[in-house]
Amino acid sequence: MTKKVHALPPAVRDAQKLANEVFDGLAETDNNHAENANVIKHTAQVFAIASKILLKIVEEKKASHHTLGNKMSIFEALGYHKDHRKVTKVTQLVKHFDEVSEIHKNKTWLGQIKKDGVCSITTIISGVVRIFSRTGREFTNTRYIKFDISQLNMPDGVYMGELCCSFVSLEVLSGIVNPNRVNPVPKDFLYVPGMLEMYWFDRVNLESFIVGKCNEEYVGRHTLLSQDLMYAPTSFPRIEVLSCKLLCGDKDIEDFKNDAIEQGEEGIIVRDPKADWEAGHKGWRVMKKVRGVDYDLRCIGFEEGTGKYTGKVANLIFHWKDGLTIKAMLGKGWTHQMASDMYLDTSTPNTPIGKIFQVYALEESSKGKLRLPKVGELRFDKDHSDV
Repeated sequence: MTKKVHALPPAVRDAQKLANEVFDGLAETDNNHAENANVIKHTAQVFAIASKILLKIVEEKKASHHTLGNKMSIFEALGYHKDHRKVTKVTQLVKHFDEVSEIHKNKTWLGQIKKDGVCSITTIISGVVRIFSRTGREFTNTRYIKFDISQLNMPDGVYMGELCCSFVSLEVLSGIVNPNRVNPVPKDFLYVPGMLEMYWFDRVNLESFIVGKCNEEYVGRHTLLSQDLMYAPTSFPRIEVLSCKLLCGDKDIEDFKNDAIEQGEEGIIVRDPKADWEAGHKGWRVMKKVRGVDYDLRCIGFEEGTGKYTGKVANLIFHWKDGLTIKAMLGKGWTHQMASDMYLDTSTPNTPIGKIFQVYALEESSKGKLRLPKVGELRFDKDHSDV
């Protein structure tokens, strides 16, 4: 039986051909051109390495070809029904620190930087990497970061983290990886999928994730996760485990938060070092303190702009506490084109009405109103508002 040979892509063939030509030229280089020979040799080595990398990518694509275009929920990927758990109980959730009862706060905490990214759940099963949203839907445009993660040879498990990109706003990033995305990435942002960053902060084994409970203390889970990444056979600067800082009392927490915000971060995460992991729990196990305040609210209406903003959404209207409403203008990251597209969507099934958006503000007043509220990202990974 004749062995089937797969043709190499042109980029790989050209790189290998050029490398061979350079090496052949070296054999004819005389001793009077030793310096040039070294330069040529280095160039040839670069091309040779490039060809190996491209070939590895091709092999990876072939190995995963059967899964391309066949997105599934996180539970389906684990061999269970897609509705194994409610979308609100796929993973452990985060609560505002100030909303947690004081009875849980008189203790020592672990603090972490809160990255301004998209909540992600990474599954690793026998080397196959998938990345899902908070509600268990598979992200789009994550091929490159998944390939990098696969090279780490990390143990099987479910890894919780933040998917980020330092070069675009959160609104743009959220749109590019949106599980519902069907359109190609805009040409101005074609570089984004190759520049994604992953910041892990927790991990549980597959069995614990399936049952929704892990009894191991957080400090132990985090230590093992950090060690596994530290001793991985390779490393990538865009994949890391967020470090922890010991916090003793309210002053430590407030100082740590202020330092993080001054460095341009969104805020901090405060964790109970002895906490177990429970899917769907939102409370004392994991809390956040961020710059200003932010809520995930349901849009119930919109306002069109006037003048040069005609044909664009100027404000979204949200359901708020005690039956009240909040009007918020589109915030940083929302371009004029995006505002125009949103206005056109208001008469289609893709209308913003009924969807959940992040709404952030400087503060919440004593009367319960938000000061200078702005619309942040579309929370495609959430089905319920915070109020």
